Amino acid sequence: MRRTSKLQKKVFAIFGSFTLLLCLVFFAICLLAAYVIEDHIVDNLLEGEVRYIEQQAQITGFPPEPRLPYLKLYSKGQPIPLQLRSALPDHAEKAEWFSDSDHHFHLQRVHFPDNSSAILAAEVSELITVTRQSARLLWLFGSACAFTVLLALYCAYGISRKTIAPVIALAEAVKQQRSCDAQVSLPHSGDKDEIGYLAYTLESTINQLKQALQREAEFTRDTSHEFRTALTILKGTLTLSQNRTMTASEKTELLQTVTGMEETVMTLLALARSESLQPEPFWLRPLLEERLLKQHQILIHKNFQIQLEVESDREILANRHLVSLLFDNLIGNALQHASRAELRIHTKRSAIFFENPIETALDTKKTLLSGQKREGSKGIGQGLFLATRICTALGWTIALQCQQNTYQCELRLRTERSIQQSIC
Repeated sequence: MRRTSKLQKKVFAIFGSFTLLLCLVFFAICLLAAYVIEDHIVDNLLEGEVRYIEQQAQITGFPPEPRLPYLKLYSKGQPIPLQLRSALPDHAEKAEWFSDSDHHFHLQRVHFPDNSSAILAAEVSELITVTRQSARLLWLFGSACAFTVLLALYCAYGISRKTIAPVIALAEAVKQQRSCDAQVSLPHSGDKDEIGYLAYTLESTINQLKQALQREAEFTRDTSHEFRTALTILKGTLTLSQNRTMTASEKTELLQTVTGMEETVMTLLALARSESLQPEPFWLRPLLEERLLKQHQILIHKNFQIQLEVESDREILANRHLVSLLFDNLIGNALQHASRAELRIHTKRSAIFFENPIETALDTKKTLLSGQKREGSKGIGQGLFLATRICTALGWTIALQCQQNTYQCELRLRTERSIQQSIC
């Protein structure tokens, strides 16, 4: 059995209370209107009789007897009872009086041509239907009020259930996916109302928090893993330098280790920042030329031949900083490991290729793993692993091939369709 939510109970109670209050107010207004209408009818009857008596007195010279049996005229020849006289003072024209014996009188003054006056009294106990039928009316209004409240509560239950259902579904979805590591997908995220906006905002916020926590966990894991070898090299070299002077090769190895750690830190920090995931359009060839110019000292020193076969109007959508770090990584890998001073960079459809000659074939499956070093490498074995991490963050795919003494690194870019889907 489905448990009713607290929010639904509150809406149900508020709607039911409001309906009950509305019924009571309507009942009071109806009862007041009935009494007012009843008094107005009696007053109209009395006023009509007053006009008749005044007209007949002006014609005949003496007042006639009232036409209705419940009316009685008190003039000079017929004194009025003391209770009725006190109920209608000399300055008053009409009044009402209730006796102790359930009699109800309406009094109105009658004026004659000789400036004298009399009092017309109407005993209207038999005419006051609302007062006589008050008990039955109370039962009628009470029954109608109870039926209306029950009907309103039934409608309130249905309305509250239907109205609160999206909120309950949203709360249940958040509760179920709170401990899940995957991306959150909340219901009603496509609706264009306030609940849809709330669901979309919660979904975006939770996913951003999960991505931030994931990046933090990956940064902590990669930092502790990637720096272990480098710190061991630094510690060993510095320990040996306490008893003797470091050799030139040890200084070179120490510098290369520190440089590698610096590049690793820059890459890991870039991957950990949320702004590094924001794509932007830029031209591919100018960026490649910029990254090659950064290495111009090494290129000149090694007399490296660069073949850049990239269209000048080729535009891609990605994070420029991450792409720059990726290109620096792949260019530096070619500068260090190419058997001849040659590097070819070209594009084909939605892929970018980095090719350089090598002497012996490599195990391309292990090369992309963390801590894997080529034979004779002076690095700390994090280069292509970080390239893989950058490609994953960019949504690209990296593939290595070794054929005919040629080492090829292929970067498959996201298509325009996948880019549009990720932006939406």
